[in-house]
Amino acid sequence: MDISSLAAFLARTKTTPISVHDKRSILVWLDALEAEQPSRRTEPETILDGETYYYLRNLPDEARAFFFWVFDRLVILEKPRQQRFVRLVLLGVGQWGLDCKKRVPTVTEFKAEFCVRLKDSLQEFFQFVSAVATKSQIPRCRLSSMRRIINRSSEACDDDGRIPASWLPAKLVLTSPPYPGVHVVYHRWQIFGRKETPAPFWLANQRDGAGESHYLLGPRDEDELVTYYARLKTVFSSVRSLLDEDSLVIQLVAFSDPTWQLPAYLRTMEEAGFAESEAACDSAAKVAGRIWREVPGRKWYANKRGEIPASKEVMLLHKLVK
Repeated sequence: MDISSLAAFLARTKTTPISVHDKRSILVWLDALEAEQPSRRTEPETILDGETYYYLRNLPDEARAFFFWVFDRLVILEKPRQQRFVRLVLLGVGQWGLDCKKRVPTVTEFKAEFCVRLKDSLQEFFQFVSAVATKSQIPRCRLSSMRRIINRSSEACDDDGRIPASWLPAKLVLTSPPYPGVHVVYHRWQIFGRKETPAPFWLANQRDGAGESHYLLGPRDEDELVTYYARLKTVFSSVRSLLDEDSLVIQLVAFSDPTWQLPAYLRTMEEAGFAESEAACDSAAKVAGRIWREVPGRKWYANKRGEIPASKEVMLLHKLVK
């Protein structure tokens, strides 16, 4: 469950099985693509509407030309799940080439990276879903019936009829909520580390249009983060109704100032009806019953600031108050 349509697309595509036919069709499509010379035309032959121009904002010409070239050929694939898988790999290639990079790859370099990634991803994903199906003793095609991906806020999620009653109470809630007071761009790529582009939504064929605070539970510079903690309480008060006393909530979260934000976070969880549990393991990263680690994949400008409070995240374990 996620408020971002892009996150929902990622989860849905990564949990949608592909068949032997899908694999073969994509490989044939890829063979034809590899035999062609990429176009350097930055605009398609059809006239673009204003909404498309919004998603192309700050997108370099080389990337724009490559993406349009692939999209011109994407319609050859017959099934939507085949097209979604290609879009998934395009997202990875786009992030590889654009997000906080000093140099934009050429169209030829984009093509080479895309072809390698698509071939490898296709093989590894097919092996993965086949292994899951074998382990579960069901056909690959039935795997998608064992999951629900819901694009919405978690507030009032206990009233969402898309969650099967037979699946409740949930045994585990695993989440990394927005970091309070920390600047994290969840919904944009940063071109040369500065200019932002909503192109990921365009590549995934999803809609955006919301500002930064929409994805952060509230403004990160608000005094005492009142909105953030109020919405956090609302979220977990709703989640509480989906659990029982044996359920476990695991969260990974970082703070811009943990001296007051962590206690405020824990108080909010208590007000929502949860009690913290201690991590049952021996680790050098364990402090006061909690496990901390370095935040992986930090942006260059975050790394440039060195060791700051937001460079570490903590794993919080909670259960319902008995």
